[in-house]
Amino acid sequence: MDIKVLKNESKELMIEFGDGDLTFPDLLAHELMGDPDVAFAGVTKDHPEVGKPVLVIKTGRKSASSALDSAMERIGENVKELKAGVSKKR
Repeated sequence: MDIKVLKNESKELMIEFGDGDLTFPDLLAHELMGDPDVAFAGVTKDHPEVGKPVLVIKTGRKSASSALDSAMERIGENVKELKAGVSKKR
C-alpha cells in the first residue's frame, strides 16, 4: 500500500493513500471515531476520479499516531474473529 504522511504532529496526523479507493481510509476513520480520545477522524478526497484520499486524525489527550495504532490493532482483531467464525461454518 502506497502512503505518504502529509502531517505528523503530536495531536494531528494526515496520511495520503496512493490509490483512489476510499475503502481502507474510511474503515480506519470509522474505527478511530470509536476512540474517546479522538476528536476528529475523516477522509477527504479532492476529486472523485483523480484525487487521492487523505485520512485526517485529530486527538485530545493521546497522540494521533498512537490512536491510529490502536485502531489498526482493533481492526486486525475483528478480522481474526471473522476469519475464525467463517472457518467454523465450513
